[in-house]
Amino acid sequence: MEEHCRSVATELVRLGHPVHVLTTAHPEGRLTEQAYGATLHYLPTTPPGDYSGAWWRESRRWAREHFPRLGVGAVLSMSMAAYGLVGLAGPPLYTIIHGWGLNQLRSYWHDAHGWRRLAEFPRSALALVAALPKARRLARASACVLAVSREIERQLERYRVCFVPNWIDASAFPADPAERARVRAGLGLGADDCVALMVSTLSRQKGVHIGLRACAVLARECPSLAAVVVGDGAAAAELKAETRRDAPHLRAHFAGARPHAEVPAYYAAADLFLLPTLRQEGMPTTVLEAMAAGLPVVGTRAGGTPTGVADGTTGLLVGLGDVRAFTDAVRALVSDPGLRRRMGQAGRARVLSEFDRSVVVPRLVRVLGAGSC
Repeated sequence: MEEHCRSVATELVRLGHPVHVLTTAHPEGRLTEQAYGATLHYLPTTPPGDYSGAWWRESRRWAREHFPRLGVGAVLSMSMAAYGLVGLAGPPLYTIIHGWGLNQLRSYWHDAHGWRRLAEFPRSALALVAALPKARRLARASACVLAVSREIERQLERYRVCFVPNWIDASAFPADPAERARVRAGLGLGADDCVALMVSTLSRQKGVHIGLRACAVLARECPSLAAVVVGDGAAAAELKAETRRDAPHLRAHFAGARPHAEVPAYYAAADLFLLPTLRQEGMPTTVLEAMAAGLPVVGTRAGGTPTGVADGTTGLLVGLGDVRAFTDAVRALVSDPGLRRRMGQAGRARVLSEFDRSVVVPRLVRVLGAGSC
């Protein structure tokens, strides 16, 4: 969500709009600074990164004091961020929704396993249920709710809703033979190897363990298959240990967290992209990046993933948690270079026509100007 906020602010600034970002307290006590062309304002006494009562109270006070001076013409709320402004006279609210309703419980269920799941899930579920009345009130108060996927748009049809998906700059993900060769050489992989890529936070709900299990099965059938995982997270050590223990034959490379500027090179080095997530995704940006790079996608029908991936055309989608079906889908692409190429070409064309910043950002600007789709 933070990355989406940064992307929205960057694009609006690029189009000549002054942008102010209001956020929680800075860990070093700063009150304001300039970043990506926008002015960032930090609210002291609010817990960093938390939608708390203190945040909603202080953001309302700050809006009353500063909106008239700054000439704020519209407020764009990342999820529940602007709940404190409900009922406040002033500029219209527009709320971006990445996830909605009790469907999100599925994500929390898969965030842990064993005793940790039993301990943590009830707390997460109670917090979600408690937040729903606030979310509905904010949606009703919004001039327009912006759904990042068609799935969320359908869930929000009782409100004033517009479909404004996540976007990427497709030009940042070109086919690059030199980078492909460089990254492969650095990983000890050859030109003829088939590389399955996952770019993800390493948590249980992201399902990386499912992707690795599928690759482990297929590596026995196709020794040229290798798995590359870019990202880090709470489950990183566990995933590495599981892979070493259960699939010593699989060439699995954990690249760790990489700066975003380095990630396109990993897409260029890959042959297919895996998104085995168990999470109710809003609109996974990694899917758009992979398709922009010309990679076919094997994913799960989770949240907004079907909005991005056209099943059977730009990739293959299976049910959540179905390891056998996921393995079969990966097998279909590993064994058929022609299918990978056709789906990859279709995926890049889809991103350019529907999810590139040149298409989506003007749509966002029109909605903010008109208050409707």
